[in-house]
Amino acid sequence: MNYSEMQHRAADKKINDYFRIISRRKWIILLFFLSTLLSTFYLVDNIEDIYESYSTIVIEEPSSIYSNQPVLSNVRSLSFYEGILSSRSFLESVLDTIGIEKFQAAFPKISREEAIQYVHQSISLRKTIYTSFLKLNVRTNSSGLSYMIAARGTEVFRERCQEVASEESRRALLEIDKQLNLIRKNLEQAEQDYRHFSEKAGQIQEGTTRELKALQDSSSVVLAQLGVREANLNAEKKLLSQLESKITPAKDLKSSEYMKLRTKLNELEKEKLRLEDLGIRVTGISTIDREIKETERQLLELQRSSNTGIDPATMRQWQEIRKSVIAKESELELSKRRLEAYNNAIKAYKSKNPNIMSQSLELLRLKRSKEVYENIYSILLEKAEEQRIRSASNTAGVKIVDMPVLPDNPIPKNEMRYYLLGAILGLALGIALAFFIEFNDTTIKSNEDIEKYLMLPVMGTIPHITHDKKADVRIRRKNGGKNSSSSLLQYPRQVFNFGGDDSVITESYRSLRTNLTFVSPDKPLKTIVLTSAGPSEGKSLTISNLATAYAQMGKKTLLVDADLRRPVIHHIFGCKREPGITDLFVENSDLNRMIHPSDKENLFILPAGVFTPNPAELIGSNRMTRIIEKLKDAFDIIFFDSPPIVAVTDSTLLGIKTDGVLVVIKSNHTEREIASRAINILKNVNVRILGTVLNDIDLTHRYSSYGYYKYYYHYYKSKKDRQ
Repeated sequence: MNYSEMQHRAADKKINDYFRIISRRKWIILLFFLSTLLSTFYLVDNIEDIYESYSTIVIEEPSSIYSNQPVLSNVRSLSFYEGILSSRSFLESVLDTIGIEKFQAAFPKISREEAIQYVHQSISLRKTIYTSFLKLNVRTNSSGLSYMIAARGTEVFRERCQEVASEESRRALLEIDKQLNLIRKNLEQAEQDYRHFSEKAGQIQEGTTRELKALQDSSSVVLAQLGVREANLNAEKKLLSQLESKITPAKDLKSSEYMKLRTKLNELEKEKLRLEDLGIRVTGISTIDREIKETERQLLELQRSSNTGIDPATMRQWQEIRKSVIAKESELELSKRRLEAYNNAIKAYKSKNPNIMSQSLELLRLKRSKEVYENIYSILLEKAEEQRIRSASNTAGVKIVDMPVLPDNPIPKNEMRYYLLGAILGLALGIALAFFIEFNDTTIKSNEDIEKYLMLPVMGTIPHITHDKKADVRIRRKNGGKNSSSSLLQYPRQVFNFGGDDSVITESYRSLRTNLTFVSPDKPLKTIVLTSAGPSEGKSLTISNLATAYAQMGKKTLLVDADLRRPVIHHIFGCKREPGITDLFVENSDLNRMIHPSDKENLFILPAGVFTPNPAELIGSNRMTRIIEKLKDAFDIIFFDSPPIVAVTDSTLLGIKTDGVLVVIKSNHTEREIASRAINILKNVNVRILGTVLNDIDLTHRYSSYGYYKYYYHYYKSKKDRQ
């Protein structure tokens, strides 16, 4: 088996453990599920009917009359309208409009303050899926009140919004009028200052003279042309550099002969351009043209000697770009000279007229100030007019789209949603409680628990035995003390007939018998003690049926009741308690007289005998050792029923004298701590522990871990059903 398969099986086992817990605690889960579901039914049935009435309101955003743009500063948020809805003046107005008598008709003892709170709690403002549309919603347990609060509330809400808007418009208009008066005075003063300074400055118009303005405009034009020409020249120089890298090897670019020819060619072409700019036109082929062609020829020869693969088209493009670059350099130089000339002229003009700049700047400042005040004054006039128109309309942007209607039926309760939620909650709580109880339950439940906590093998698993309580053994015993009362104890008397019974229970005892046989195959066990950690774990019934199973094999079997404190074996098999094992401690006692034959073939009973105050001393005595040796000679196998380990030391003392001890563990009953303490007691005195017997397991659960017995159980159950 590989690692992945092991992991898969471990996961399946863990899931089965969870199902096993749910199956084992199914009644707790069912109880919580039903109780929660019934509680949900009760709560839903007692929920009061709620009636809803509402109106639809649209809030229009105010916009400018002159620009068709929304006035963003006046846009209201939802919290603004909710504040109006929650204000005491609004609530009192709604109550006064409806009348306190309407509320007292539904709630006879309601006061005015309580009615205001009732209106406040029932009314709300909600957004809708449409922008600027609001829903004034009212929910109460009265159809009439819902309608009246919604209808009156809608009207009062609109009125209150209009009052707030009117008050805001009035205050805004007062503030605008104050600003208008202040700006009007500032504007008049700015206009006077500008007019007086213009008359004083004389020829200065809009910050300069006509001569200076002409020079400045010309300088700006040349400056703009200079920027364009520089950009074009840089682009062509970059292209020329790329073409030269194609037609000229790198080593020739650095040679002195090549550089001389390049320099000479540039000087000749610049000289030709200078002559042409001066207006000197040479007809035919001039001397300078011949020199230019000769220099180009020498350059080309030098380039061809270094690079034989020059493209003629690339060469022609290089010649054209080179000439264009020289021409643009000349134009750029000329523009720089023109710009310098204009700048010198402007500087000379300003030196002759030193006050022109300060006067022009002052005039520009006065003009800008006048224009600013004019713009502000125009804006304030527009706002004032808008506020007057808005105050006259007095709508506040609130319009009623739909008025409330009288609700005929209450709001659906959605019972199925509550029922489903209750069912899920009940199931979840039940499962959670089941797991909580399970994880806090420290009892031993399965073979795995025994192997994990006690580290002992499981010799057999005994299913739960269903028996008739009327046939149980009833024993009345005193609880202790001189004046203490007695109690009635019941023990099951369910000893099976292994000869013709093939039920799952008898099969489990046969399996236990087989496992004990193979514990020591070389030296068969002859004396076995059965005990338990605590009382009421089924050890007496287990040892009775185990002894019967051995007797059914034809072995001469003796069942000894060594529980001298609370013996029950004689009750189970219906024989007398006396004489018994305690009588063997008397001198010259007859062993044959003490042993009683049972109704089962090959099975004999040695009861407890007469009551003795010191059972531990008798069991631990040498006399007890001799009795056991004597019994071993007379019987094939001997079983001893002994008291619980934790309660007294009888089982420990008896285990030392026998071949081994078999510990009975009751499923879902024996505490892990008590069982572990009992095992440690036996180990501390070196008692041989043969193993454990898990008693009273429930095989009817679907997710039981005792696979073989589960299938065996269902097989024989169906067989009996067919009979």
